Amino acid sequence: MSVLNSHEPPPPPYSFVGSSRFSSPAPSVRHSPPPYHHSPLSSQEWLSNNPPSGAPQNSRPPRLPQLPLHHSQNLSQNENTNLALRQRQEEVRLCPNYIVIPIMGLTGSGKSTFISLLADGPGDSIGRGLEGCMNNIEIYPYQINQATRVILVDIPSFNNARRSDITTLSSIANFLCQIYSNDIKLGGVVYLHDIIARRMDSAALHSLHMFKKLCGAEGLSNAIMITNMWEILPTFEEGVSRERELRDRYWSGILGHGGMMMRHDGSRSSAKEIIKTCLRYNQHLIAPLGIQREMVTHGQQLSETAAGRELYSAIREKRQRYAGELTTLREELDKALRRKDFEYGQELEEMKAHLYRKIGLVEESGRILRGDIQRLNGEVHARREGGEKRKKKKYLGRTALGIGVATILGLTTA
Repeated sequence: MSVLNSHEPPPPPYSFVGSSRFSSPAPSVRHSPPPYHHSPLSSQEWLSNNPPSGAPQNSRPPRLPQLPLHHSQNLSQNENTNLALRQRQEEVRLCPNYIVIPIMGLTGSGKSTFISLLADGPGDSIGRGLEGCMNNIEIYPYQINQATRVILVDIPSFNNARRSDITTLSSIANFLCQIYSNDIKLGGVVYLHDIIARRMDSAALHSLHMFKKLCGAEGLSNAIMITNMWEILPTFEEGVSRERELRDRYWSGILGHGGMMMRHDGSRSSAKEIIKTCLRYNQHLIAPLGIQREMVTHGQQLSETAAGRELYSAIREKRQRYAGELTTLREELDKALRRKDFEYGQELEEMKAHLYRKIGLVEESGRILRGDIQRLNGEVHARREGGEKRKKKKYLGRTALGIGVATILGLTTA
């Protein structure tokens, strides 16, 4: 591709791959998250509105008037020290009037920065605000106009070293199934990819594979695949080459099922156009995601879904591989000690400690599994005893990890 003439007008801040606007992104400065995006709020309120007056002009995007929907004052008589702050806060609960757009991608792909360009205020961790465990899910309000409020959702990544993939999948599944069972609209799913990455490593491939399993074949039509960080590329041609590889080799199946591919240049106008395009594109095409259809419509356990089977199979393989590696390390360590090769023995001890940390993640998955199985059994028993009537598409705790997984991992609930 030839270099653009410097006298030509700058291209738009985004473009569709394969369209006539397939040109260099407009130059921009890399945006960092504004001061409000430090951490999720510690309270169980869904969203916090009405920022304090006198805030710097560039600290956050301008706020639009809030819709008077499902608002309730959240004051506490016992919290005198925070009374003034809480008097300015309102609780805004998700409802069918809102449009939810999950933002997914690897850790470091720019999800938080993308969201901070649009969010009206600080995000909040859902925690257990809805039925079931949804730890690490953060939501951010984005008021497009008087009639449209979007909730941007920061979805946890699968490549987090401090959290097991089972925890991540359980949180994502709970959230997606809850909004579906409560008839809250999904405006599409945004997946961010760092165009700076020279290759698709194992973590990136795993994340992309889990994304496909969560969406399902029909749900891939909701996907908006975003190449991010164009503004810090060494050369534009290098980014075009990587983009072409993504389109032809890794994302072709998604695009073939109706997904879309766009660029993000790091500017707020680019982020706004991506969300607006997402809403326009999916206005009449929204289909349930695979995980929603499997667990809510068909009543499957998480272990029975495509995403669950994929993840649990990988966990079982890891467990077997780690067990074999641990046996080999112990044998090597015994030999080194008999030879009095203490230096090599120290190296083996460090390797064994690292392996134990990996095994710890598998054991953590087992503990989560046991807790969720017990919670599921309790919910089912309570509903049977209470004789509750099921509503249409009622979600009955199906986001708990399936009992069948205990057999896969060799676990029991006893």
